[in-house]
Amino acid sequence: MSTAGKVLTVLVMLATVGWIVLGAGVAQLNRNGNAALAKLQADLKNAEDGLHDAEVALVKLIDDTARFQENMDTQLAVLRSKMIGVDAAGSRLKGILADMQGQLATVETTVANAQHDVEIRKQEKETETKLLADARAEVLRLRDVDAEMTERLGTLRDQFKKTYDENADRVASAAR
Repeated sequence: MSTAGKVLTVLVMLATVGWIVLGAGVAQLNRNGNAALAKLQADLKNAEDGLHDAEVALVKLIDDTARFQENMDTQLAVLRSKMIGVDAAGSRLKGILADMQGQLATVETTVANAQHDVEIRKQEKETETKLLADARAEVLRLRDVDAEMTERLGTLRDQFKKTYDENADRVASAAR
């Protein structure tokens, strides 16, 4: 095999290796993008579950509070005859109310944080979608470049073959 044939063979092998590397890169990008998307969806579901649990806890807290207030009303009716008992019950109610308000503030903060996390997840999803679209555009661009290079390689092969044949004819003519 001539040196030019060896060179062309090496060029074709290098192009093949290049395509394999590019294909592996694109496959890795797809896997990473899909894994990130699945993680974001799982995080969103967890946030929604947490919000639902907080709402259930708030409803239970309201029910417990209603039951507690009914119990306190009964106790207040009994203790009204005793002034000292009324002062003690009033102090207890103020403490319980402060605790309930603290718990309510905590629940409201948790709900606000969950809503903020949902917005962050939506933004992350939009970013991942944009990155995926950019990667797909890059793949299409690389396909076009490959098509151009393949066409140029075919043209160069044809030119080489023609020049080789002409030179072989000239050498044969010169040898006669």
